[in-house]
Amino acid sequence: MKAQQILQAVGPELRQQIITYMQTDERPAYRAVIQSLAQARKLRPQFILEKSRAQQGEWLLNQLYMKTNDPVAEQLLQIWLLKSQGTMLITFLDAVGIPHDGKGQVDELPEEISEEKAQAGIDALLALYPPQQVALYLYMFQLQRPEGWAGLTAAMEKTDVVKLG
Repeated sequence: MKAQQILQAVGPELRQQIITYMQTDERPAYRAVIQSLAQARKLRPQFILEKSRAQQGEWLLNQLYMKTNDPVAEQLLQIWLLKSQGTMLITFLDAVGIPHDGKGQVDELPEEISEEKAQAGIDALLALYPPQQVALYLYMFQLQRPEGWAGLTAAMEKTDVVKLG
């Protein structure tokens, strides 16, 4: 699943949470995303930024749903995960046994994640976070490798609440 598909599949509440976070807590990154997408559409970024926050969010989501903007959607989701959901990342990495710097930053991802470890990670996340957030994180984590991890894929398929699309 691509980032733009993940964004569409997570539901309106979580999408709004992500956009609101970007608009309020990550303003420079939000402006950069708007600028990039507006220029690609041959629009002045100020044209978008002068709209209400709700209209900006609606325009931004419509742009992020396009296949051509998948890298931007992926970047936006990564910013949200790394900056606002750090404890979620750490919870999963600890449960799966992936070494990190204490803030969720990983130097080297493992070649394999066993289905058992992946299930332990999913269970740890579901104990603390809503299923849609967990699903978003897991699908985004799978994008870190071209084919993802077979063990994580199998564990996700067995856990109905983290299925998207």
